Amino acid sequence: QDILHSSNCEACSEPIEMSSPSTTPAVKAVPSAAPEISPKPVETPQSAGSLAQSAAPLAPVAGKANAPEVKPAPKKEPTPSKKEESTVPSAAAPKTKTAALVGGTAAPKGAAGAGPTTTAASGVQAVVAPKAKAAPAPPTSAAAVMEEGKKPISAAQRVAATGSALCSGIGAKAEVAQPKAKAKAAPVPVRASPVSTETQQPAPSSVLGIVSGKPVPVMQGAYPTTSTSTVGPARSYAAAAAPFIPPSNAKTTDGKPLDVPKQGPAAVAVGRAVAEGKSPVILGGSKAMAPISKKYQLVFVTSEVAPFSKTGGLGEAMDGLPTALAALGHRVMVISPRYDQYKEAWDTGFWSSVSLGGKKEQVHFFHAFKQKVDYVFVDHPTFLERVDGPTGSKLYGPEWGKDFSDNQSRFAYFCKAALVAISDLPLGGSVYGDSCTVVCNDWHSALVPMFVHAEKSANPGKWAGTRTALLCHNAVFQGRFEREEGLAEIWGVPERYIDSITFKMPLRVGRFNEKVNCVNTMAAGLRYADRALTVSP
Repeated sequence: QDILHSSNCEACSEPIEMSSPSTTPAVKAVPSAAPEISPKPVETPQSAGSLAQSAAPLAPVAGKANAPEVKPAPKKEPTPSKKEESTVPSAAAPKTKTAALVGGTAAPKGAAGAGPTTTAASGVQAVVAPKAKAAPAPPTSAAAVMEEGKKPISAAQRVAATGSALCSGIGAKAEVAQPKAKAKAAPVPVRASPVSTETQQPAPSSVLGIVSGKPVPVMQGAYPTTSTSTVGPARSYAAAAAPFIPPSNAKTTDGKPLDVPKQGPAAVAVGRAVAEGKSPVILGGSKAMAPISKKYQLVFVTSEVAPFSKTGGLGEAMDGLPTALAALGHRVMVISPRYDQYKEAWDTGFWSSVSLGGKKEQVHFFHAFKQKVDYVFVDHPTFLERVDGPTGSKLYGPEWGKDFSDNQSRFAYFCKAALVAISDLPLGGSVYGDSCTVVCNDWHSALVPMFVHAEKSANPGKWAGTRTALLCHNAVFQGRFEREEGLAEIWGVPERYIDSITFKMPLRVGRFNEKVNCVNTMAAGLRYADRALTVSP
C-alpha cells in the first residue's frame, strides 16, 4: 500500500520516491502549458488491484490541457524488476491489438494469432518468422535436378543406394493448361527517321534477289533462272505430283474410297520423284508412292517426335522427314521414349532387357503404324512415370534450364533399348536387323553409334551391314556431364570409349565458363558415326 501514491494525494506536495529498488518506478508526467489548477483530493488506493487501476490512466491524464503540472522526481529512478515489468501495464500502452502490432508493443495476454511478441518494457518490436524454403529433393529422387556449382550424385552411387542407375517415381508435376489468349491487332510500327546512305554500300543484286525475290518453283530438279510463280518449292512439288495422284472420288478395287492426300510430305516426295522423271506413281493402300531404284531400311532414333512428344524443332522434323521417306517407298521406323499413354500406340507384347550399371533393365515396346511409318516407343518408368500427368514439354526436366539429374543414364538406357528394337523387334512379320541405316538425332541418341562400334569390335559379325549417321539439330545442347568414376562399367563399354569422348571443357557452352573434365555425349556420335549431318539452315 505504501509502494505507490496517487499523483493527486493531499498528503503529498511532491511526487513519491520508490521505497525499494525492486519496486515499480514513479511514472513521469509530461509538463503542460496549461495554467496550474489545484488538484482534487482522491482517496489513496488500498489494494494491489487498485494500484494497477490508478497507474494506468496517469499518462492519458497528464497529456491533457487541464492536467496539473507535476515536477519530476529529484532522484534517479531504480531499475524495475522482471516481475514488475510483467505485472504493471505501460503508461503508453495502445488501446487496440492492431496498434500494438504496429507499434511493436505486447499484444493482450491470451490473444489468438498474435505471433511472437515481447513486453512493452523490453522495447523489442514483434517479428514474424519467415517461411522456410522447401527442402531440396534427395539426390536419389526422380525430382533431383542438375544445379550449377553443385555436383550431383553419380550413377555408381545411385546404383549402390537404390540398385539402379535410373531414378524411379514422380519427378515433376504436370503443366497447368493455360487459356489461350485472344489475338490482338499488331501495333502500327513507328518508322524511324531515314538514315543517311552516303557511307553505306548497296548489297549485291544476287543477295537482294534471294532475300526479297518471289518464291521460285522447282522444275526438273533445278530452280529456274527467273521467277514465274508465287508459290514455294513445297507447293510446287505437290503441284507436280497432282496429275499422278488419283482424284478424291477414286476407289480401290474392292470399292473402298481411295483418299490420297495431294498436299503434305507424301505429296512433296512424289513431286520430287516426278521431277526426276520417275513415274508413274504406285499406290500403296491410301498413300501415294514413287518407284525408286533401291529401297532402304531407315531407322530414326530421337528423344521426341511430333505429334506424340515435342519441345521444339527436333520433334517437328521427326514428324515430317520419316513420312516423306516412307512415301518414296523406303521402310522407315522411328524409335522414341514413351512419355505418356499414346492412344494410337499398342502393346507389342515384346519384352527383353539390357545391362546398365550391372543391373538388367527391362525393355518393353509399344507400336503405332501411321503413314507407312513404324513408330516404336520405349516403355520404361524412367520416362512414363517422371511427370505426374501429361508430360507436355517436361521431357528433360521440371522446367526450362533444369535437367533431371539422371538424364545421362536415362538416355544411355534409351540408346541401348533402341538397338534391341532394331535387331529383335518383329514388325510386319520381320525385324529390321543389321541391314539398315540408323539416323541418330542430337545428343540424346548420340551414344547409339558408339554402342554399335563397341559391339561390332567385340563381335565383328554383328551390325556388319549397319550404317550410322548423326543428325545435329541444335549444337548448343551437347549432353555435357562431369566425368564419373566407373562410367565405363555403368555403360558396359571398354574404358577407351569413355576416354575418347572426355574433354576439358565447361559443362555449358561458353568460353568464359569454368572448364572441367567432362563427357561430351554428342561427341560420341560425331566420332563413331559413319556420317555427320545437319538440318538445312
